[in-house]
Amino acid sequence: MAEVLKKSYVVNERTKAILINPDPMYPTKILEDHQVLLCKQTPKEIVNQSCLLGGSTLRGRRLAMEKMLHTKSKLPIPVKPNEGIFLFPTRSPRSVYCEWISFFHVKQFHEMKGTKGSTVYFSDDTELHIPTSGFSVRRQMQLTGLAIATFYKNEICGRRTDRDRFIP
Repeated sequence: MAEVLKKSYVVNERTKAILINPDPMYPTKILEDHQVLLCKQTPKEIVNQSCLLGGSTLRGRRLAMEKMLHTKSKLPIPVKPNEGIFLFPTRSPRSVYCEWISFFHVKQFHEMKGTKGSTVYFSDDTELHIPTSGFSVRRQMQLTGLAIATFYKNEICGRRTDRDRFIP
């Protein structure tokens, strides 16, 4: 598969993962459905810019997740929640080695025996090996699922409450 070079990138519904690339000119590799892109922005710059286009900063999204999930470490980020785009980090977002996985593209994952890594299987039957333990990936998936449930519960219950007020 040929790699497409990009100056900048915005996370979208095709984004499966935002990865570190060892090339100083293109420090980020982006996996999309049927396409690999190399970008001049860092993963953190891409996530922040995408959050801004979704209505907030990465910092703002992070603070919201801290309050919702009552934790501060390796928080999932609702990049564009109205479009169902939620990413979770493979490491601390402060780390230059932090990579991001799109929650709704993950089909399953397995810890690789004998190593400290895992394999993530995407819904399009591609796979990605990451240097993150199965325990950590499971925690990230659970946190992201909780964030999504909490986020949409507030929306659904809020609407239902408003609608129910007007029913005699």
